[in-house]
Amino acid sequence: MDNNQITIEMVRAFHSSMAAIIDAVQVGIWQKEVRDLLGYSTDYGFGQNRGIQTLILKTGHRSAYVRLHWDSILGASAEDRESVASAVQNAIHELC
Repeated sequence: MDNNQITIEMVRAFHSSMAAIIDAVQVGIWQKEVRDLLGYSTDYGFGQNRGIQTLILKTGHRSAYVRLHWDSILGASAEDRESVASAVQNAIHELC
């Protein structure tokens, strides 16, 4: 997939999905009594050919990497949702 095949709607959906991941991890660590503001850094690129999309999440003392394929982040299948949910749970575990 080249950049000309990417639409602004796809980009917005991607960012919305990544924001939802950040939010889910923030809530998850808070529920586990880690009262820290979650920081983040990214390494994103357009499309599956760019490889794994990386979101680095940080608290004051720990960090976790969330690595997912573009298609999984934007996907609606049960497998895609499970990949994202698993990545969120792994990040919560690493940060707590």
